[in-house]
Amino acid sequence: MSDELSYIGNEEEGFAIPCQIKIAEDCAQVGAFCESKEDACQWVEDECWISSGEGHFCLQCNDQVMRNIAKLATKKTK
Repeated sequence: MSDELSYIGNEEEGFAIPCQIKIAEDCAQVGAFCESKEDACQWVEDECWISSGEGHFCLQCNDQVMRNIAKLATKKTK
């Protein structure tokens, strides 16, 4: 993982990776706070967040993207 990823962090809670797209109503918004950036990266990988290459997005937002794609595909076939 790259240090170029965006992190949310402070001295009390540590580091977390935010959801990059935040489009789902039930978006996680931000991953769990961990002691290090490496641990935060490991957490999003363990939780199966999707890597875009520039950041990560949560499973709820991934589901919303897939629903949006399915709606577009359905409209195009009509």
